[in-house]
Amino acid sequence: MSKNNGLDRMKQSQQARAENLKKWREQHLHEETLPSGLDVLFRDVDLASVMLEGNIPNTLIDLITNEDFQKLSEDEAGKKVMADHGTDFNALLVQLIKASFVEPLIGDVADDKHILFSELSLEDKMFIFNFLNRDAQVVRSFRDESATLSPIPGQPA
Repeated sequence: MSKNNGLDRMKQSQQARAENLKKWREQHLHEETLPSGLDVLFRDVDLASVMLEGNIPNTLIDLITNEDFQKLSEDEAGKKVMADHGTDFNALLVQLIKASFVEPLIGDVADDKHILFSELSLEDKMFIFNFLNRDAQVVRSFRDESATLSPIPGQPA
């Protein structure tokens, strides 16, 4: 095999990996219109990854991993978090939204490519939070529905 053939194959392999990465990233991008009317492009962000990076206050981690908290409805959970841990929850929102926004980016100065975190309404922030946690909400919904089902006769409840 000639040296050029090896280089050509290596370049093709690099191009294939770059294309694969591009396709993979595109699968995790979402174009949405926020409740305020702003069109945004954001990527899926894994809450567990943000937690592992140490960007979520420990008190909030303790709360959301608590078994009793997991049993609350979405509304009840939201009210509890906002009442007891509003500042910590805001810190979580900042990290999630900064990590997820592709266009516009969250910046320190508002310009044509950046929006300030403070420019987003609470409704926008909660929309993004709920969207990013849609998988967990499906599980919560399933758990809530299964808890209301009658036990099968002859089976332990």
